[in-house]
Amino acid sequence: MERDGFKFDLETQRFIKNRWDTEVGQHVRQEIIDGIKNSVELRAILDDYVLEHPENVDPYGHPIYPKSEMLENSFWVLTQDDLRGIHIYNEDLSSSPCLEKKALSYSSFYNCNLSSTNMKMADYSYSRFEKCNMEEVVFAASGGFSVRIIKCNLRGACFWQSGFRDCDFSGSDLSGAYFEGALLEDLKVGYKTKFDLDLADSWKTRNMPGDQKPDILRAIRVAYEKAELWGHMDAFLYKEKVAQRKFILWKSFRDNKSLRGFYGWVSSLLLGTLSGYTTKPIRVIAMAVTLSLIFAALYLMLGTPNHTEISMPAFFESLYFSFTTFATLGYGDISYSACHPYLRILSTAEAWVGAITLSLFVVVLARKVFR
Repeated sequence: MERDGFKFDLETQRFIKNRWDTEVGQHVRQEIIDGIKNSVELRAILDDYVLEHPENVDPYGHPIYPKSEMLENSFWVLTQDDLRGIHIYNEDLSSSPCLEKKALSYSSFYNCNLSSTNMKMADYSYSRFEKCNMEEVVFAASGGFSVRIIKCNLRGACFWQSGFRDCDFSGSDLSGAYFEGALLEDLKVGYKTKFDLDLADSWKTRNMPGDQKPDILRAIRVAYEKAELWGHMDAFLYKEKVAQRKFILWKSFRDNKSLRGFYGWVSSLLLGTLSGYTTKPIRVIAMAVTLSLIFAALYLMLGTPNHTEISMPAFFESLYFSFTTFATLGYGDISYSACHPYLRILSTAEAWVGAITLSLFVVVLARKVFR
């Protein structure tokens, strides 16, 4: 067994899975399935099969399967909650409270209806759920390592205080899932995996604190980034940064009243407004056109080069001069003379703004195109 406390050696893995296929194991498994359907306490079913062994001083905290007892065609469990390795297919187990606080590592559920089932405070390390209806299932205070939840309906599921590491959600729908206090690391996703961009704020009487949202959104964003699903990654990056600005940076500035905190919040606001946190190049283009038009209007009001009154030619000339200056083209065919020093400074300032804006556009576009 590895240091995480859940990964057994191959011999033990084979035993905890194959024990359910023995003659006694098949009978016990059917009893367990019937018990789940009828909300019967499963501990009573497994009580007669608990193995008493001196090595297992703490079978819940540090389970040890003694190899001397792994006899062929034998069936036994470490505790009354030991359902490790059980495999259940095509069963309706919905709305059952019986899977709470169970050891379900290495288990398999295929095409099962687990909707509204109470599965909280359970261990799911190395378990697999495939094509299951798990709508509004309760995973509160549960979790595990290397869980595979493939092509499942998890709409409205509750992951309150749960922890999943190296979990594969490929093809699963997690719309409306509640993630308060959840720890999500090294997630795997696919093209059909669905998360809400706007995370669920509440579940029953609970409400998610806003400062938890950036971490949840980041975990999802990193998963899409690893899968090279760039469109989804950009959408969650934008939401993550907005949540960080609203619930982390603003709160920090409000509490500390520091110049550094204000600078961090303003920088985030400007980057989000102008470029969508480098995810929306169209915003940079819109900003460039808007600024060029603003400068053109200023030139028109203050006097365009080579013109003394407002006219249609002056209007077009102000546009031409503004756009070429903003783009830092520097044709030099029209310019302000030395008798207009303030307008020279204004046009120079526009050139600086244009150079910065164009650089930002190149960065944003390159990020989206060349990755």
